[in-house]
Amino acid sequence: MDSEEFFGKNGLLAQTFKNYEFRPQQGQMAKAVEGAIKRKIHLIAEAGTGVGKSFAYLVPVIDFAVSSQKKAVVSTNTISLQEQLVKKDIPFLKSVIPFDFKSCLVKGRGNYLCLRRLNRVFSSKTDLFESKDEVAGLQKILSWSKVTTDGSRSDFDEEPSPKVWERVCCEPDTCLGKKCPYRNECFLMKARHNMQEADLLVVNHHLFFSDLALRQSEYSLLPNYSCVVFDEAHTIEDVATEHLGYEISNAKVKYLLDSLYNPLKKKGFLASIRDEGIKGFVSDVRKISDRFFDEVSDWLDRDTIRRVGQPDFTDDCLSKPLKKLSGMLEERFERSRSKEEEVDFKYYMNRIEGLVQALSIFLTQEMEDYVYWAEVSGRRSRRISLDCAPINIAPALNGMLFSRINTAVLTSATLSTEKNFEYIKSRIGLKRCDEKLLGSPFDYANNVKIHIPKKMPDPNDYDKYKTEVVKKLKDYLERTEGKAFVLFTSYRFMDDVYEETAPYLHDLGIPVLKQGAGLPRTKMLETFKRDVGSVIFGVDSFWTGVDVPGEALSNVIITRLPFAVPDHPISEARMEKIKEEGKDPFQEYSLPQAILKLKQGFGRLVRTKYDTGIVVILDSRILHKPYGRKFLSALPECEIIIE
Repeated sequence: MDSEEFFGKNGLLAQTFKNYEFRPQQGQMAKAVEGAIKRKIHLIAEAGTGVGKSFAYLVPVIDFAVSSQKKAVVSTNTISLQEQLVKKDIPFLKSVIPFDFKSCLVKGRGNYLCLRRLNRVFSSKTDLFESKDEVAGLQKILSWSKVTTDGSRSDFDEEPSPKVWERVCCEPDTCLGKKCPYRNECFLMKARHNMQEADLLVVNHHLFFSDLALRQSEYSLLPNYSCVVFDEAHTIEDVATEHLGYEISNAKVKYLLDSLYNPLKKKGFLASIRDEGIKGFVSDVRKISDRFFDEVSDWLDRDTIRRVGQPDFTDDCLSKPLKKLSGMLEERFERSRSKEEEVDFKYYMNRIEGLVQALSIFLTQEMEDYVYWAEVSGRRSRRISLDCAPINIAPALNGMLFSRINTAVLTSATLSTEKNFEYIKSRIGLKRCDEKLLGSPFDYANNVKIHIPKKMPDPNDYDKYKTEVVKKLKDYLERTEGKAFVLFTSYRFMDDVYEETAPYLHDLGIPVLKQGAGLPRTKMLETFKRDVGSVIFGVDSFWTGVDVPGEALSNVIITRLPFAVPDHPISEARMEKIKEEGKDPFQEYSLPQAILKLKQGFGRLVRTKYDTGIVVILDSRILHKPYGRKFLSALPECEIIIE
């Protein structure tokens, strides 16, 4: 079934639905995906809002998977898009496509309940849990386990406590496989069976890149596939960087030690074991860990983040005690009275080994072309971490992914800069591929106006800039009676501006929701959609992946051009690398990155053909700097009002 048969003016969709709206860009994209699959080549396609890109890639990909009997994968970044595909788009296509196909939403192992662990933990609940709420939560999970057919966390009617769920979910180190007494009822095994039977697998980017990293050790979460589609592909560099990196933190060490044994609460895995020596040593390791991370904190001084330029920047007093603890657990492991007890000891030994490995990698700086840094965060309980990540993921992705599969399709509304894909291709190692630059069917020229103040202070003059931003916000938010996203590039600036604008807006009857004030992002969006006339002050996660169609969002205010903080160790190292290659880091990295981010922020306003409104850019550099025209030319054509 070719794309014209399905998407054409007289195609299957038009024949099936009277109100079908033909969109040429959708047909063009479907044809490009179809061609890339047939020619076994990769494709990068930017499709503007309203193109209907999910149908444009799903139809040819499903056709390929069924006809070739080879699996295809669709990977998304956000849960909202994943749910749209699984609950809306794919069921719709099943009612239209003239052949049968099977699809499956693939979740990570830790999303599934392990019945063996649940029953083992329930019998030891008084040794493991500190509060009555945790025990009550465990009881609810036990009751749910008897009625659920899915067994995944999202099927539970409330969000379980992380402490409780971690003890009852599926883990690779605690799985007995065919020897498990619950193997015939296992939720994970059922999910894996569904995955093996499916033609199309829907995953998120984190699961996909976890699988890709595991494949280097000859393990895998996913079955083999010939074709993968990355929707929201503008995020894959960041996600891949995270999964190819390493981290150890005081919080991770403390959490593991507390789950082994907490002497104050007398709770934990070792609570029922009559071995005061090992329990006492857990307390010793906790004190040593505190001392180690205090030394890291002292090294950071007043910085919240600092690059570590050389190996062994601090004394490693932690590795040996962790190894000794693992050895003590191994002695108990060898005296285990059952297979289940063996598995539990092995689980903790492997966790400790992972911490030792991450610490070794960091302190020896053995990973070439990686950047290393220390970071402290959190106000109430300080989280101190040591992190490292690849400076350039392009060689890894090319070798691990693009050179190994027939077709990868990368799509998003924000992939191009200066009308080409050279930036994104260079960042992720995509070399030979087809390219498609598709606009949007929406009428931006008549429905959107861009407002730019002519004379704003330089954003680097913090106080003057803040004063003028506050003044402009009051004006523009009053004009639209709220109904706005105000997008910031830093929490500090957002907090300071909020302090000076929120009282004024409240007096006007305009409620303001601020990110980081305690309400989760999903709840903020629910409140915003319900209370038409409210305003959200948001940072990074509100620039992308947020969908508010209709009158509730009529105004998007961008407080400054979204250049990344240049002194973050990853950005700093990447710019150094570009400079070493004789190129300009600003032109090659900072500017394209900021252009894509601006496009994402702009894209929050128009989600349907009926949406109208204004986008306000409170940064006059877009008018006066030579690079300003590159930002403006990247946006859809619409009226620009300079005030």
